[in-house]
Amino acid sequence: MDVLTYQCPQCGAPLKFNEKTQRWDCEYCLGSFDLSVLEKEEAAKEAQSSPAPEAEAAQPEGDMREYVCPQCGAHIVTDATTAATFCVFCQNATIFPEQLSGPFRPEKLIPFQVKKETAQEAFKRLCRWKPLLPRDFCAPDRIEKITGVYVPFWLYDCVANSYLTANAQRVHSWSDSRYRYTRTDHFHIERGGVMQFQRIPADGSSKMDDALMDSIEPYDMTKLVEYSPAYLSGFLAERYDESSENTFPRASARIKTTVENVLRNTISGYASVQVTNNDVQIQQQAARNVLLPVWMLMSTYRGKEYLFAMNGQTGKLVGNLPISIPKVFAWAAGIFAAVAVLLFLGGMLF
Repeated sequence: MDVLTYQCPQCGAPLKFNEKTQRWDCEYCLGSFDLSVLEKEEAAKEAQSSPAPEAEAAQPEGDMREYVCPQCGAHIVTDATTAATFCVFCQNATIFPEQLSGPFRPEKLIPFQVKKETAQEAFKRLCRWKPLLPRDFCAPDRIEKITGVYVPFWLYDCVANSYLTANAQRVHSWSDSRYRYTRTDHFHIERGGVMQFQRIPADGSSKMDDALMDSIEPYDMTKLVEYSPAYLSGFLAERYDESSENTFPRASARIKTTVENVLRNTISGYASVQVTNNDVQIQQQAARNVLLPVWMLMSTYRGKEYLFAMNGQTGKLVGNLPISIPKVFAWAAGIFAAVAVLLFLGGMLF
């Protein structure tokens, strides 16, 4: 399996994707190139050379893969789903194009639009003014480990045929000179319709926490572009290991909830409403394999993992923070001491 790297056409140095300009920049000769230039250069190299045997993939054990870095010759060992990574020795951005070929080839992707520095600053802001946070949790060396990852997602186009029934009540009250009267009218309500859904996402990687991936949505799907391996340069990338059939139930559950809410919101003017039946039949029309950008940071504190994720397009950040137990006791002791002093002073005054 070939190893692919993108180098500056002018000086041969590694190129870095610029999230702001959506171009590939060279930090050495300050060149800047668009996608068409890189694809033309890659096509020319393929036409002039044949794959070198040392760049072929080996399979040392189980599902692991071994490659040779074309920059320094070091061996790179990854798992079976990794499609882009870095050489641990020279930090060269390395892409394994065959990992995203055939049925695994994405149709489209959304390029990163949030820079790494922005993601790091957002994580720092998340940690500010958190008195119970462990002191070293936001250390600079930890924040530096924030990594951009292209996560595989399935996008579903579906048609939902729905039928909802409900019971509802209207209550009228009035009174005369002797009595107060209440009348309750009962209604049987039916709603139904056909709804079209497009690009409903569900991540297709078993490595990713589904709830976390759902929570950093939405993505602006109008920004999808045609897939090119060049976009992977400088980032990690994964291929899907969960089929569209396996992830479709997650998308279906979201669609059913949306359909019920839409139909339920058409019922108004009643004192109370009880949904008695919600039948939603979902027909899948298409499932597209795409890559979506995520900034990720995995941290371990006292043996527990804490995962942070940021939408690489919008900057939406989610994650949970650890609590320092010694700080909790110190905080509680401080509060107890303050209350004790106030009570003592109150006793002296009264």
